[in-house]
Amino acid sequence: MMHHPPESTDWLNVLLAQAILQYREDAKINDRLILAVDDILNGGVKPNFLGPIHVTELNLGEEFPIFSNARIRRSDDVGSMRAEIDFEYNDQVTLGIETQLILNWPKQAFAALPVSLVLSVVRFSGTLTIELISPPATTTQPEIPLERYIAISSHSDFVLDLKVQSLIGSRTKLEDIPKLRDLIQTKLRNVYIDKLVYPTFVKIKVPNMWKDKVDTDNASTLDDPTANAASNAAELEPTAAEKLEEFVEDIKEA
Repeated sequence: MMHHPPESTDWLNVLLAQAILQYREDAKINDRLILAVDDILNGGVKPNFLGPIHVTELNLGEEFPIFSNARIRRSDDVGSMRAEIDFEYNDQVTLGIETQLILNWPKQAFAALPVSLVLSVVRFSGTLTIELISPPATTTQPEIPLERYIAISSHSDFVLDLKVQSLIGSRTKLEDIPKLRDLIQTKLRNVYIDKLVYPTFVKIKVPNMWKDKVDTDNASTLDDPTANAASNAAELEPTAAEKLEEFVEDIKEA
């Protein structure tokens, strides 16, 4: 496997393009995606100087991500290996919002400053690593099944290019402030680094297929399909919506 030649992953690009195209079509029905993003942005904890957020524009683009040059490399763990895949995404994924900056001095909600932002991702590229992690078995309790999982992370040399259009104020308006673009891009890069850049990774649990023994207390649960389904549902990873909400909360804190 260490001498496996690099692959183009064209098959993966085709499958992802079909899935993304379907999601884009579904998002247009009754503006469901705009409403969902609006709820997420206004949910959770917001700073007291920020007013309600309204989504004015949401465009998922027309192009598709391209994965290429999948190759096998040795991992940091002895005897392990990982797959590295380059990705490139050039498009115009756009999010437009309107809100207000609340001035709380000299008194609470003294004035409100309208703010309009249009954020576009024009290029996103880098290298993903995919690795199967198998923690070493313990000598004290070898009968306990190991928690194997797939770790997905990103190299630190990724590229994230944004285009930010801004309009602040009502009478005297400030348009396309360069410092604001730099601030937003820096914050988004930091969130991505904290969430995905190695040694941080996204964990996908690999289910255990073999069990040495089953506790007598859990025997009735295994025989009951309803209880078993409920137990499996409790072990599911967070949904995409929950991940997106967590991502938005991180940006708000930043």
